Amino acid sequence: MRVVKVYQPPGKASPFEAFLAQQNPKLRQKLRWTLFRLAQLDRCELKEPHFKHFSLERYSDFYEMREKNTILVRVVFTFCGEDILLLAPFIKKESRDTMRALEQSISMLADVRRDPDYAVKYDFKEEKKRA
Repeated sequence: MRVVKVYQPPGKASPFEAFLAQQNPKLRQKLRWTLFRLAQLDRCELKEPHFKHFSLERYSDFYEMREKNTILVRVVFTFCGEDILLLAPFIKKESRDTMRALEQSISMLADVRRDPDYAVKYDFKEEKKRA
């Protein structure tokens, strides 16, 4: 099983965990389950409808985790070696939302490459206690 990490700037909350805390319990559970599955799948198994790899050269390092409840939730992620790094979570209302999240993800990934301490291990057990 791969290690799942989240982007977390020093002294600030992780955007993913802050986003997750704002969602309803059913959606939080679905997202955690999809993350757990993601940690166990090979890259070749990351296929639509639950995952999408971006093919444009500028965004080719990124994938999108997709979940649907009453809203469409997306989480942009990438691989750092064998680890998974969750970057920009968002609610998809229009097609521009994906482009904004991808641009945001580029700067987040640049931060992680400059300082690996920006990537913090995501603890599934800790999250379950809070829910």
